[in-house]
Amino acid sequence: MSFDGAVRRLESVARPDRYRQIEQLPPDAPRTVRGGGYSYAPASFGARTTVQRTRDFNRVLSLDPENGILECEAGLTLGQLHSVATPHGWYLPAQPGYPLITIGGCIAAEAHGKNHFRDGTFRRRVLALDLFHPAHGILRLTRDSHADLFELTCGGLGLTGQILSATLALDRLEGTRVEIRRVSLGRLEEAVPLLEQWAPKSRFLYTWHNLSVSGASFGRGFLYTGDFRPESGLARDGGERFTPITAEDRGRWRVCLLNRATTVLFNAAYELAQRASSRVRVLSLFEFLFPVARKVAYYELFGRKGLHEYQMLVPVESFEDLAATLRRGLMRFGVPIALASCKLFKGERSLLRFDGTGICLALDFPRSSGSERLAGFLDGVVREARGLPNIVKDSRLPRETVEACYPGYESFRRSLRAFDPLRLYRSEISERLGL
Repeated sequence: MSFDGAVRRLESVARPDRYRQIEQLPPDAPRTVRGGGYSYAPASFGARTTVQRTRDFNRVLSLDPENGILECEAGLTLGQLHSVATPHGWYLPAQPGYPLITIGGCIAAEAHGKNHFRDGTFRRRVLALDLFHPAHGILRLTRDSHADLFELTCGGLGLTGQILSATLALDRLEGTRVEIRRVSLGRLEEAVPLLEQWAPKSRFLYTWHNLSVSGASFGRGFLYTGDFRPESGLARDGGERFTPITAEDRGRWRVCLLNRATTVLFNAAYELAQRASSRVRVLSLFEFLFPVARKVAYYELFGRKGLHEYQMLVPVESFEDLAATLRRGLMRFGVPIALASCKLFKGERSLLRFDGTGICLALDFPRSSGSERLAGFLDGVVREARGLPNIVKDSRLPRETVEACYPGYESFRRSLRAFDPLRLYRSEISERLGL
């Protein structure tokens, strides 16, 4: 099951715990690699293949405590890496917000963290990869050796082969506490100037918006900026405890508890609680890097049908028009937005990577017939804005939208087929997008 609950398939699953078992499949057998299974879209199943689970390949192979260079197997989770690196004074920026996501998944999805403007995407942290493909054996990929395949694999949706291990460059950790400052904003359009103002001086940065309000206050909310508190030291604080969640138990409640009425109350309660609390809070590094870890109940509220997350990256100059168009669209379709958040991006577009310069806007809403129409409407909005939709966040994103928005689509497809003419590594995403 995809994490958004939209796609379910009965698949054959292999659980290897030795490298020789990975090689035991017939060399012409189609296959898919599955890490933690936290992709919203079905990147690790759904193409009538043998799914090879990688979670047993989770060793730290080496750590250079002087220079912050860590080599690990691709099944290592972000939480495991955090537990190993933090006592030595290092951490990994540009990571998503749940500790059971794997390193291989972050590479395949070209994940980003809480300040893309500063840290870029996950690829910036990757120094080398070991990639297995039955037709090519094990290849060592760097920016100097097999450079084209390195670029194709980072953000390649797991379609070039199985990532066995990765060498990562960590950042120096200045403390295990993060001071978070909250800044109010009056409407959605204010996100751009505030993000631009705070980005150069923030270690972490994002916004929250209430899209349940109408009129001039549409999208009011908060900007959150954070930095380390050096005096907190490097000792562990016991903040690593969290509640695990999977795609299957995310949908354990059959009924969706988020409708138009409850979402208005949900957003109003959150906004009221924020305004009533201190403008400055101090969190453990674990709590801040993995905010989802202790808020899994939020995802369960969407019930068995699940949720849409539409994440788009649009040029800064297009954002004001986009905000006005979004306001009209939400009035038209009547779909409640449970979560809206913005981040500032500074990068370059290439292939099928969700990267570039502009404003990243993420929207969560319950899955229904109206939500399908809203998602289709957003496809048109992002195309009109000359932006990018995030492929790994959307289980129904059509091929024509990806082709229209990603100038590197054909280059990615052509390079992938040149490397793997039989297209042995497949998924629902690759089938749907014609890759």
